[in-house]
Amino acid sequence: MIRTAFAGLVALLVIASPALAEDWGGDDWDDWNDWGDADAVSDSRDSHEWESGGWAASPDVSLSGYLETTGLAVLPRVPGRDSTHLGLQTLLRLRGRFEPATRLSVTLETELIDRRGATHPAIRAGIMGVPTDPDTDSADSRQIHFDYLYGSAAFGAVDFRVGRQPLAWGTAYALNPTDLMNPASLAGLAGVEPPGITALSAGLTPGARWGLEGYLGFEDRSRHPTALEDLTGIDALPFGMRARAFIGMWDFALGMARATEFDRVSTLHVDEYLTAEASGSIGELLLYGEAALDLSVMDNNWSRTDRYLDTAVGVQWDLLDNLSLQAEYHRRGAGATDPDEYSIADRLQGRLTGRDYLAGIGNFSLRNDTIRLTMAALGNLRDRSYALLPEMTWSVVDDFQLALGGSVFLGPSDSEFDGRVSNGNSGEIDTGRPQIYARATWYF
Repeated sequence: MIRTAFAGLVALLVIASPALAEDWGGDDWDDWNDWGDADAVSDSRDSHEWESGGWAASPDVSLSGYLETTGLAVLPRVPGRDSTHLGLQTLLRLRGRFEPATRLSVTLETELIDRRGATHPAIRAGIMGVPTDPDTDSADSRQIHFDYLYGSAAFGAVDFRVGRQPLAWGTAYALNPTDLMNPASLAGLAGVEPPGITALSAGLTPGARWGLEGYLGFEDRSRHPTALEDLTGIDALPFGMRARAFIGMWDFALGMARATEFDRVSTLHVDEYLTAEASGSIGELLLYGEAALDLSVMDNNWSRTDRYLDTAVGVQWDLLDNLSLQAEYHRRGAGATDPDEYSIADRLQGRLTGRDYLAGIGNFSLRNDTIRLTMAALGNLRDRSYALLPEMTWSVVDDFQLALGGSVFLGPSDSEFDGRVSNGNSGEIDTGRPQIYARATWYF
């Protein structure tokens, strides 16, 4: 019954949205960005850095983007014991938008990337001690791929999209239990843009107080290329629908979603969730929280809800004009509490495997915000291990920025962020070696 209800609700919103628009009419619809959608989420950097550049080839076509060069050094855990490994990555990200008619648009975002040395995933895996195929080390040093490619139609209170697009639910900054479309990793803490997913999506916002949002996906959460090859039925397709209410300074959401994910042993897992979100402010404090309850494994055993419930709650405080502090607690109901139970596969993929985490982010700006110091940290509260991500950025001019940062992992032996994993007779895998990087970014 739950699956049938999910499918019916999503199909009603996604497929029938253009017809509903005729009934609403008018121009009082809220912009999709207010729903945390693609154009805002796809750029994890400050909005002025992406938009202030850009140029219009004609009234109907615009192009913007950035060119980013990063030098990386993977340092030895113990000085003198291991070698330092260097790498260089060059990334060109282009965003084009074409508006063939009023209320219709096509958006394309593509990446051209060249990775050498320690920036290449296969070479970095070898540095960590993960067994790799030598034939793949240089096979994809240069890549071109279309991350986002979708069409949009806005009619009155309805916004409808089809194609490969960014979708991201959740109010939390670093970790989002309700984001069931994207791989679960530390990408949010590092500010990495969410990968696109092929989907149909629609939003209905008839006024300023409430709205509906839904999507139907055609890729799994891991983005495995063959995970959803057989699309003859709807049972494995990810989808979600949520209702939102805006009350004063607060934003509430309640929804249903299905997540599908292809694991390392070629098994497709399908789970259905109830989701809830809330965010708002009290004075100078911004408060937020979200939760996802996995209905697929509960079997009506409500006494063990803590094992099937993922939550995140946080607070942000703009202490001064140039100083902000943020703290976020995240709990994974199915996460392991003992290091002996940690999933080796999840650890090698950079995914969380424990149960209780605390994230902290501090931002301090100088010289009219041209220099910014950021410290992001994530700690496993059970095994007392931590990941530290410091960064300093300097906006040399409006469209050119320099950055210096790194990552440091601390914790006792066998802890999650210590990073050392036994590989049987093959030796030790070490994913916790410190790294430093220098980056130059040109925006246009």
